[in-house]
Amino acid sequence: MATKTRATNRPTVAHAAETLPGALALLNGLDQVARSLVPFEAGGTSLAQVVEGARRLLNPDGVAILIRDKDGEYTFMAAEGVLAEWRQFVLAGSGVELLDEFLKRDTVTLFQRKQRTAWAREFLFAAGMNWGALAPIRGQGEMIGALLVNHSAALPFHAEHVAAFRGLATLAGVAAREDSHRAHLEELFMSVIVSLTMALEAKDSATEGHSVRVAAYSEAIGKELGLGAKALDVIHRACLVHDIGKIAVDENILSKRDRLNTMEREKMDMHPLIGESILSPIEMLRPLLPGVRSHHEHYDGSGYPDGLAGDAIPIEARIMAVADAFDAMTSNRPYRQALPEEEALVELRRNAGTHFDPKVVAAFEQIYPAVKRTLEHMRPRAERVSERG
Repeated sequence: MATKTRATNRPTVAHAAETLPGALALLNGLDQVARSLVPFEAGGTSLAQVVEGARRLLNPDGVAILIRDKDGEYTFMAAEGVLAEWRQFVLAGSGVELLDEFLKRDTVTLFQRKQRTAWAREFLFAAGMNWGALAPIRGQGEMIGALLVNHSAALPFHAEHVAAFRGLATLAGVAAREDSHRAHLEELFMSVIVSLTMALEAKDSATEGHSVRVAAYSEAIGKELGLGAKALDVIHRACLVHDIGKIAVDENILSKRDRLNTMEREKMDMHPLIGESILSPIEMLRPLLPGVRSHHEHYDGSGYPDGLAGDAIPIEARIMAVADAFDAMTSNRPYRQALPEEEALVELRRNAGTHFDPKVVAAFEQIYPAVKRTLEHMRPRAERVSERG
């Protein structure tokens, strides 16, 4: 996450009608927000649900939640409206010390630009914003961040609105724990599945470390193609589990020293679908499914399991196909010796436009020398010994 300083030339926001709901409507609204904090709810984090609830209840021009990490930095973990551009950026400057002091006070603070206070100077982030409010967020008995709203004009905050605002901050504390719990569970599931994949690969020195190398190649290709951090994370994790479906393929087929016959090939070709079926019940791993299912599709439509072609193949699968093929070609297999790297690169070029996306092949050629140096120590031990001897 980068540190962001005050941006310039931001659009101004027209004044909204300065009316706020009554006490009963506020209570009902808080109840709706609380009910939306469902574990693993699709479509966003629990913190995002709190931000959306604040927008519905208070109708400000901008809402944000800042959460303090273990290093004492405050990150905009969720933000909407005029504050949306700050999402995932880190608070900079004297605002950090001011927020630290604010959390010690443990009270809601309202501020206006015309008052020329430090609060107005540091926490009215968008152009045209003249009024703001901060509420402390408590999580597991300690102050962990703040709920912030900005508006173009003073909102008529009465006692019930201050109470509702504080209630939203309390729900944000619950949401922060929920999102943290969700992240930990996701890591737990991933570690179990990756461990199974690694155990499967470790049975044979020919495949040992294969998924890790494919992940390294694929993430580097994605960066070369300009993919964002979220897409790169999905690609990396999908690569680590792309062959999990082989856990259901007969070990005699996996380790066969001759080429597979037609029936054996059909069973082997089921592993993308099996992998998808293993991962699909886990909602948080569903972003990985397109790569797992489609990494054996061919650019010309001759691959499996769906015969997809061109851009209909998910980009992560097109990337994984090149990385997977190169690593397979340059690794020993029971039925053949590894190809020299230059020959494998020639094969990739020869099949660009048929098996592989030409853009992905070109990107792989750009990143390969650097990634090769990084991965040299990760080749299976038996291969390194044979190469030297």
